[in-house]
Amino acid sequence: MIRRVTVLGALLSLTAGCCDSSFGEPDDGAQPPPRTETIAALRALYAGETFPVTGDITVEGTVTSSDRARNFYRSLCIEDGNAAIEVMAGIDQLHNDYPAGCRVTLRLEGLAVGESRGVLQAGRLPDPGSGYATDYIGSKTALIRHGETLRELEPARLRIAELTPERCGTLVRIDRLIYRPEDLSGSTWSGYKRFADDEGAEIYTYVRTYARFADEEVPAGQVSLTGILQRDETGGGRYILKLRDETDCRTL
Repeated sequence: MIRRVTVLGALLSLTAGCCDSSFGEPDDGAQPPPRTETIAALRALYAGETFPVTGDITVEGTVTSSDRARNFYRSLCIEDGNAAIEVMAGIDQLHNDYPAGCRVTLRLEGLAVGESRGVLQAGRLPDPGSGYATDYIGSKTALIRHGETLRELEPARLRIAELTPERCGTLVRIDRLIYRPEDLSGSTWSGYKRFADDEGAEIYTYVRTYARFADEEVPAGQVSLTGILQRDETGGGRYILKLRDETDCRTL
């Protein structure tokens, strides 16, 4: 707790002092512009529990997820460098206004920052006892899109052994994986599916029951998987790739 308060206080003090002293103090009562921080700097503030953001702080990033196939529900992930944050927008059809590859600014003042499955989250402060890291925002006011240009997404190509908790929320690609069923419940994408690489390391995929491709068959041969990286602390710290749609699995 002491570390969180100290770092947050330092960040807010920067926000308060962001005016260029060469122009003196504003004489018209205007507020200083918001201070833009990196997502990595924001992640450094998190110390194990959700906290509110009271300063006028923004982060920028590129949208890497999509709710078009309904595996992401009312949220989107934005990434900058090797850090990412999930925005709990609480709105359907986000891909229409914020398609994958567009650049956005997230304004954090009045929101809360938490973490779920290793992924940093921005949303409303949750109700006491809710069990969720953050709650849905319910509007688009915190997200600003930068023009119509879409960037080409380049997921980080990693081996399972190279995954780290700091990469959670980012778009990751892992090649040369084989599906390893854990039971006889079926081989469709719905739920958690286990994959292994040629070194014996394992990773899981997650697909919601309501996703458009949930009932499609998991390929039996060697595949490449792409998705938003998560980490399940209750499952022994196993890593999970949350697929965006069926094209995130490619046979090799």
